[in-house]
Amino acid sequence: MTDTYKCAWCGRHFEKSASSKFLSGASMGISNLGKKYCSASCKSASEVPKQSIVTSKSNNSHHRYINEDNDLDLKLEEARLEHEQKLLEDKLSHERKMAEKKQKHELRLENIRSASEAIEKINQLDLGGDKPILEIISRQLEFCLTLASSFTSETFDVGGMKNLFNNAVFAEEKEKFNQSEKVVNAAIKKAELGLNKLRLCEPQDKAMNFYNLYKEQLNDSKIKQIERKWDHKVLEAKPPAWLMILCCMMLPLQLFVIYKLIELNVILPKKRKAELSQIK
Repeated sequence: MTDTYKCAWCGRHFEKSASSKFLSGASMGISNLGKKYCSASCKSASEVPKQSIVTSKSNNSHHRYINEDNDLDLKLEEARLEHEQKLLEDKLSHERKMAEKKQKHELRLENIRSASEAIEKINQLDLGGDKPILEIISRQLEFCLTLASSFTSETFDVGGMKNLFNNAVFAEEKEKFNQSEKVVNAAIKKAELGLNKLRLCEPQDKAMNFYNLYKEQLNDSKIKQIERKWDHKVLEAKPPAWLMILCCMMLPLQLFVIYKLIELNVILPKKRKAELSQIK
């Protein structure tokens, strides 16, 4: 056993004190274990790095907590912005739907109003009153037949099976078609009355020439009306191609396909031909 210690900080050898020598001999060198320092300054210097490490760990932990708090704040802010964006989109979508609904309602009212005004104008025609006059009846007949021809030229998307998954569109188009039919029916009925009065006008030869001319135009309007009506019935009865193919793949549903083909190619054309043959 030596009588000196080695400083754990600076490495300098310094002599043991009397008490240290006694403890070293009594403890058989056990008291020599551990770090020894030659002075209080060396001991203080050795403790500074430990404090720096503890302080560094504490600062790192503090920064980590701050960073975590910042990340949480950012996530909360992003969630808030996304929620506000969704609310704004929902509001705009609702306003757009309400605007479209209002526009459709206004168009529907306008269509009904237009049809009602046309029917009212037709009903106001007096066809010359009690004393039929050729020029007045001719002018009013011209108005009725022109109006009927104009409305029978309109087209509507009334394919019921085509709009199988869009009943709203089908209902709107069907209503427009019905309003158009009301105007055409009113115009044709008034024209028929005008033709009957035309026979009573003078001079007879000129009146009959007008009668034959307007009779032909009236029949053309009736034929167009019937053809349009049956075309729409065919569209309503005609199933889409994908449904026909699907039914053909299933044996029990093949009867449905057969019935539809018979209805479209035999039953409906016969009814249409019979109605057209009634026009003289």
